Amino acid sequence: MNAGRKRTCLNKIPFNRRINENILKILREYAHSHNITETEALESAILLQSNVDKLKGDKNMKIAIPTENEKLCSHFGHSESFTFVDVNPETKEILNIETKVPEEGISCQSAGWISEQGANIVLAGGMGARPLGIFSQNGVKVVSGCPELPVKELVEQYLASALQTGENICGGEHHECHGHHHNHAHHHCHNH
Repeated sequence: MNAGRKRTCLNKIPFNRRINENILKILREYAHSHNITETEALESAILLQSNVDKLKGDKNMKIAIPTENEKLCSHFGHSESFTFVDVNPETKEILNIETKVPEEGISCQSAGWISEQGANIVLAGGMGARPLGIFSQNGVKVVSGCPELPVKELVEQYLASALQTGENICGGEHHECHGHHHNHAHHHCHNH
C-alpha cells in the first residue's frame, strides 16, 4: 500500500502528510506526461493551492474592532481587546466572532498585529495617524467615527450599509476608553 508513497515522497518532500493519495496519483501521472519531476509537479500544485487559498481569502471579509465590555471602544489604542468578525460578504452572514489580545499588549502599534491576523476592514471610533498609516500600508480599510455599539450590532449595521459614522474623534489623544462613559457614548458620534 505504501510503495507509491515511499517512492515519490520519502525525504524529498515534506508536504506528503497534507496531500492525499488520489492527488499524489494525479500529480505522478501529470509529471510523467509533462516530462517534469514529481517534485516539480508537487511544487506547482502547492503553489496553485496557496494561490487558490489567497483568492478565497480575498472573498472572505475579516472585520477587526477595538473592544471593551463587548462593545466598540472609541479609542483604538486604549481598548481592552480586539474582536475579529469573519463575514461572508455575499450572504452578509457572520461566520465567526473571536476576541484576542496581542501578546505585547494593546497600543497604537497594534495595527501591524491586526493586519497580520488577516483583517481587511477595521471599524473604529477614533484612531491616531500612526495606526491609520500602518493600516493603509497593509491595504486594510479603516472606517472611523463608528458608534460604541455591541460588536454584532455594529457589524450588522456595517454590512447593511446602515452604520451612522461621525468624524474621527481622535484628533487629540486625550479621549480614553473608560467604562463609565458608555451610557452616553453616542454623543460624540453624530455630525453636529
